[in-house]
Amino acid sequence: MIVKNGADSLTPCLESVRGLVQQIVIADTGSTDNTCEIGRSFGAEIIHLPWENHFAKARNQALTPISTDWVLVLDADEELDEKARNSLPQLLEAPKVGGYLVPIRNYVSTRFNRGWDRVAIANDYKHPRAKQAAAYLTHENCRLFRRQPDIYFEGRVHELVEEQIIGAGLEIGVAPFFIHHFGQLADQEAKAKKAAFYRELLRLKVQEAPGDPFAWINFGLQEFESFNNPEEALRCFERALTLNPKASQAWLFTGMVQLNCGRHQEALFALERANGRGSGAALQAHLKGDALFGVKRFEEARAEYRNALKLVDNDPQLQSKLGFAEVLLGHKEAGIKKLKQAAAAVPTMFEIHDRLVKSYIVANLLAEAAEESEQFTHRVAHPRLFLRAASINAQIQRWVKAEEILSRGLQIFPQSAELQTALNELTAKKTAG
Repeated sequence: MIVKNGADSLTPCLESVRGLVQQIVIADTGSTDNTCEIGRSFGAEIIHLPWENHFAKARNQALTPISTDWVLVLDADEELDEKARNSLPQLLEAPKVGGYLVPIRNYVSTRFNRGWDRVAIANDYKHPRAKQAAAYLTHENCRLFRRQPDIYFEGRVHELVEEQIIGAGLEIGVAPFFIHHFGQLADQEAKAKKAAFYRELLRLKVQEAPGDPFAWINFGLQEFESFNNPEEALRCFERALTLNPKASQAWLFTGMVQLNCGRHQEALFALERANGRGSGAALQAHLKGDALFGVKRFEEARAEYRNALKLVDNDPQLQSKLGFAEVLLGHKEAGIKKLKQAAAAVPTMFEIHDRLVKSYIVANLLAEAAEESEQFTHRVAHPRLFLRAASINAQIQRWVKAEEILSRGLQIFPQSAELQTALNELTAKKTAG
């Protein structure tokens, strides 16, 4: 392990391997809390390292005292799943295997999330520390590998040992257990500091390895996701594609960013050049559906949304987009049914509610649109939501209901000039009428 100020989470991490490992080495990079004391209480050997903005260098130094035949790598905000105890002994007996890719569950607070090219999976709530997580994102890293001199980490950030294992003539297997990661459930301040930290490391990485397309892709994603810098992200992806025109993930993320900027045709151009296979297939189909919808090719968008839904586990966002496309194609009953199911699954999500209301309006079901709009104001309060609900009710001349909605909105938002103006206009219209 390499750790700095990990006292808040180190105990459950080390508890998860108690009795399973023969040696614990913690490379401390400058803790000011009681990280080292906690480690020693578990019998860990503590080595102190200066942090040099280089993960591989630190991890390789942490490997130096290891005397066992195999190495398990964990971070302080992780835990080894309890099922590993049953499967680990057998894994270590495989003579041709040099390491194992271990699936890592990155718990996140929102259901509609994405990590790299993976989409979130609804949380099964089996781990007590993940009760507040709505979902998790999975990625794989080689966290279990043989301890031998020719197997070591490479990379300033997102460090790996896989190439060395293959270079040593050994195979890489897939572990039948996973690691729980809780770091993405940290507060916003902690996540912002971590984002800035990784941004600097990725900047150094592309400076050191300007010919590495994967480094440029990582840097671009960091700029987009953590710093809302789409043009810089696109520049990074363009650099990656110059280095490798077939870099599917660079095309995929270019399409994603272009969509975010409202450039649907440019997004479609990029998404059609991603390979549509592997872990990113669901995301590509989803994004391609959005791009096709944006250029009003609704039948093709419908097909892509259907493809995406086959690859993910019950995504209400996708289901609502499919339903809206069907309504616009004239399949009103089937589309509205899907939209209502999606809205019931995520009752407070504005985007899904908005599609349902628009679909009611397209289908000329104004009474249903009025009812849905009003009900949503009981779930999510915002002046514009009250204005919208009142406006739809006024369109079908439900004056009393519209007035009630505006009055209720003003009770919650008494300083809203928009609500007060709308109520005054409605009162004047009633008086004149």
